Amino acid sequence: MRIAIASDAAPTTELEAALADLGVICDAAESIAELPSIVALSGPYDLVLLRVGQPLRKVIPALRDMRRRGMTLPVIVACTGTAAAEEEESVLHAGADDVLFHPFRLSVLHARMQALSRRARGFACAELVCGNVTLDQEQHAVMVDGRRVNLTAREFDFLETLMLHKGVLLTKERFMTRLYADSEAPDSKIVDVFVCKLRRKLAAAGAAEIIRTVWGRGYVVFEPTQAAIETARLARQDNAEPAPRGWVRRAPRFLAGAA
Repeated sequence: MRIAIASDAAPTTELEAALADLGVICDAAESIAELPSIVALSGPYDLVLLRVGQPLRKVIPALRDMRRRGMTLPVIVACTGTAAAEEEESVLHAGADDVLFHPFRLSVLHARMQALSRRARGFACAELVCGNVTLDQEQHAVMVDGRRVNLTAREFDFLETLMLHKGVLLTKERFMTRLYADSEAPDSKIVDVFVCKLRRKLAAAGAAEIIRTVWGRGYVVFEPTQAAIETARLARQDNAEPAPRGWVRRAPRFLAGAA
C-alpha cells in the first residue's frame, strides 16, 4: 500500500516507520494544506492519512479541496485530541471516510486502511479472489483451491497489487513505484521476472492463467473462464503446501497522541 500522509499536530516520522514495518509506503507532505497538490502530482495513492490536532474542523478545507478536484481515494483523519460529535460529523460530510482518535492500535489503523482501500476497488473482505486463486491479506497468504502457494514477500506484494486492480492495466513504472519507493530500485526488467515466477508457481499449484501481458505497456489481471480453471486443475503438481490453520498475530502496538 502506498499512502500520502500529512500532519499539523506532530511529526509523522514514528508513524511512518511503524507503517513501513507493515509494508506501507508513506509519502509525507510538509503541511495538510499542500496535501491535495501532492496527491494530484505524485500519485497514484491507495489512501490519504491526515493527522490533526484541535480543533478537528481545521482539516475541512483540505478535504473539500481534494473532493472538489475529483479525488475519490479514501481519507482517514487521525485526531490527537477530542472533538464534539458535530465536529466529527462535519469532517465526515466534508469528505473524510473515517475519523480516529489517539491513542489507537497500529494494527487497527492498518486494518482500517486496508478495508477502505479494498472497498474503494469493490472488494468486500480481506480475501481477494480471481479464478481459483485466493489472496488473503489478513493471513498474508496465497492459495489455489485451498492449497498454499509459497511466495516471497515481493512476489506477494506484486500479486496483491495486480489483484487489487483487477481489470486495470498496470505499467512497469507503477509496479516499481509501489514495490521500491522506500529503497533503491533495480532495473525495471525485474517486473518481467516477477511475472514469470508468479505464473510458474501458480500454474504448478493448478491455477488458471490470470496475468495477461499487454506488450509494450504492462500487465493486467483478468478473470479466467471455468473451462480454463478445470484444465489448469488437471495439470496441477501435487507439491504445494496445504492452507495454514492459523497464524501468529503481531503484538498490539499503540500510538500516543503526542508522539
